[in-house]
Amino acid sequence: MKGKKKGMLLALALGAVTLTGCEMLGFDSWQPQEPNAVSIAEDGSVTEIIKDTLDAAYYSATELETMIQTEVAQYNSAHGEDTIQIDTLETEDKTVNLVLKYATAEDYARFNNTEFFYGTVISAQLDGYLFDVPYKKVEDGVAQANAVSGSEVIRGMDKQVLVLKAPMEVHVPGDVLYTSTNAEVLAKDVVDATGEQEEEDSGLILPSNAVYKGKEASFTERAAANRVYIIFDDIE
Repeated sequence: MKGKKKGMLLALALGAVTLTGCEMLGFDSWQPQEPNAVSIAEDGSVTEIIKDTLDAAYYSATELETMIQTEVAQYNSAHGEDTIQIDTLETEDKTVNLVLKYATAEDYARFNNTEFFYGTVISAQLDGYLFDVPYKKVEDGVAQANAVSGSEVIRGMDKQVLVLKAPMEVHVPGDVLYTSTNAEVLAKDVVDATGEQEEEDSGLILPSNAVYKGKEASFTERAAANRVYIIFDDIE
C-alpha cells in the first residue's frame, strides 16, 4: 500500500457496504452511510473508517492484513510509536472492516498521500488556501439555497476549517457553518464530501470555479474541483 494507500485499498473493492455499530468507537449519534468516512476529534486526532468488499482476485485477506500492518509499522517507525493505531482490522467473507486512528490530520494526509488540512481559517490562508470557490451557508444542519463567496467565509478567521479531497463522509467536532458547494450537509456536524457540484448552483459562480462547455478541464482544475472546504464552530 505504498503511495495512495487508502485509494489502493478502495480500488480492491467490488462494492460498498453501509457502516453500522459505531457506538463502540465513541460516536453516540453518528452512523456513517458511506464506506469511506473520517471523524475529527476536538484534539485534532482523526479516526478513519473503511468498510468494503474485498476482490479476492487481487489480494487475499491475509495478504491485505499483512500489508496494512506493515505500512502502519513502517510509518510509526519513522514518525513515532502509536502515531497511527489499528483499532480494527477484520477480513471475513470478503468484507474488509478497517478502523485507523491518527494522532493528527497531518499524519492522515501523509500516510494516505492526500490533501487533508485541519486548523483555523487564518492558518489555512497562511498555508496557501485561497477559499476562492462558492459556498453554501449552513444553519442548524440545513444548507441554505443561495451560494455565498469566499470573502464572506474568511471573515470568520478564528473558525475551524477542514480541507480535503473527495469523496468521503466527514464528522466534525462542532456545528458546520459553511461548506463548498461540492458537498452535501447531512447533519449539524456531518458532511458528505462528494466533490460533485449541484446541477444548478443558485447564485454565485466564480471565474476560478467556472466550467466552460467544450473545454476539457486540466489536471489542476479537476484537482481543485475535488477539494472540499468545511467550516465549523468549535465545540462549546
